[in-house]
Amino acid sequence: FKYYNFFADSINLFLGNFGVKNALPVLHIILPVGISFYTFQSLSYTIDVYRGQILPEKSFLRFALFVSFFPQLVAGPIVTAKTFLPQLDTIKNLTEIRFRKAIRYFILGYIKKVVLSDNAAPIVEKIFADPTNFGTVALWLAVTLFLIQIYCDFSGYTDMAYASALLLGYELPENFRMPFIARSVTEHWRRWHITLSTWLRDYVYISLGGNRAGAFRHRFNLWFTMFVAGFWHGAAWTFIIWGSCQGTILLIEALYGSFKEKHFPNLQILPEKILAPIQIFLTCLISVAVATWFRAESVSKGWVMWKKMFFFNEGGLRPYMLKTGIPVILCVIVGHWLGYQIFEKKKEWDPPVWLEFSFYPVIAVGLALLTPDLELPFIYFQF
Repeated sequence: FKYYNFFADSINLFLGNFGVKNALPVLHIILPVGISFYTFQSLSYTIDVYRGQILPEKSFLRFALFVSFFPQLVAGPIVTAKTFLPQLDTIKNLTEIRFRKAIRYFILGYIKKVVLSDNAAPIVEKIFADPTNFGTVALWLAVTLFLIQIYCDFSGYTDMAYASALLLGYELPENFRMPFIARSVTEHWRRWHITLSTWLRDYVYISLGGNRAGAFRHRFNLWFTMFVAGFWHGAAWTFIIWGSCQGTILLIEALYGSFKEKHFPNLQILPEKILAPIQIFLTCLISVAVATWFRAESVSKGWVMWKKMFFFNEGGLRPYMLKTGIPVILCVIVGHWLGYQIFEKKKEWDPPVWLEFSFYPVIAVGLALLTPDLELPFIYFQF
C-alpha cells in the first residue's frame, strides 16, 4: 500500500488525457514509521532461510526481537538475521560493554544531527521550496547543504543507534564510512548507506545474475539495482529519476573501467597526489547534482533547479546563508579528514579516562549553545 497512491495518481493522470477522471481512488492513510527498513529485514530472513544460508528461527520471541529491535527499527541500519540472531546466543556481561565507545558514538551522532543537519535545514527548506527565486550559487549551496543535511541526519541517527545497541550488548553493522572522500560514485556507494547497498547487492543484484550473466545483463543488473534503490526510498517520480541517474552513472563508470583495463591498463594521467583530490571533487560534484532529485518537491521544480544550476543566474543568495552554510561545510570536511586519519590510517587517539570525561561538560555546554531552536524529525523516518 506504500506504492498504491503513486500508481493510482499516475494512472489517473494518464487517463485524464482521455477524459476519464478519478478512475482509481486515492488512499488517505498514514504509513507506519520505518516500514521500508523492517520490511527489508524481514525479507532478508525469509530469503536466507529459503536459500539455506540460515536455519529457521524456532523462537518467536527471538524473531520478534530481531524485527523490532528498537535502536535501529525506524531508520536503520538494515540488519540481517544472520548477523543479529547469533548475538542473542551470547550472555551479556556488564563488564564487557564498551561504555566509552558508546558515549563517543552517541555524542558524534548528536553533533551530526542537531548541530550540523538541523542548522542547515532552514536554508535547504527555503531554497528548495521556491527555486525560481534563487540563482546558480544559491542553488548549488542549497543542494550541497542538503546532501550534508541528509548525511549528518541519517549517519547521526545510525551513530546513536549503534551507541544504544552497544549499551545493550549488541553490535550493529557499519552504515557510513566517510562517503565524501570517495574517488568515484561506485566507491561512494560502498561508503554511503552501506547496509542498503549490501542488501541490494545480496538480494537483488546477485539474484538477477550479478556479473555472471554476460556483459549486457551485468550492466542492466547494475542499473536496475539502483533503480530499485530509488523506488525503495519513496513512491515518487523524483526518487525514480534519482535512482535512474545513480544507475546510469555506475553503468558509465563500469564501462569506462572495463575499457581502460582492456586497452590502457597502465595509463596514469596524473600523479596520485594530484589525481586523488580531483577525483574526490568530481565525485562530490556529481553526488551533489544528482541529490537535487532526491530533495526536489516535484519533477518540474527539479528541472528548474538543474537548468539554473548549469546555466548561470544571479540573485537570491543572502549573507546569513553563507554565514551558516560555510561553517557547516567546513565542519564536514574537517570531520572527514579526522575520520580518515583515525579509521583509514589507524591513528586513533586513546586518552586516559579521566581526561576524556573531563571534556564532556565542555562538550555539553558547546552543544547547548550550538543547538538551534528547532525540533526536526529524522529525515529517514519517512522511509
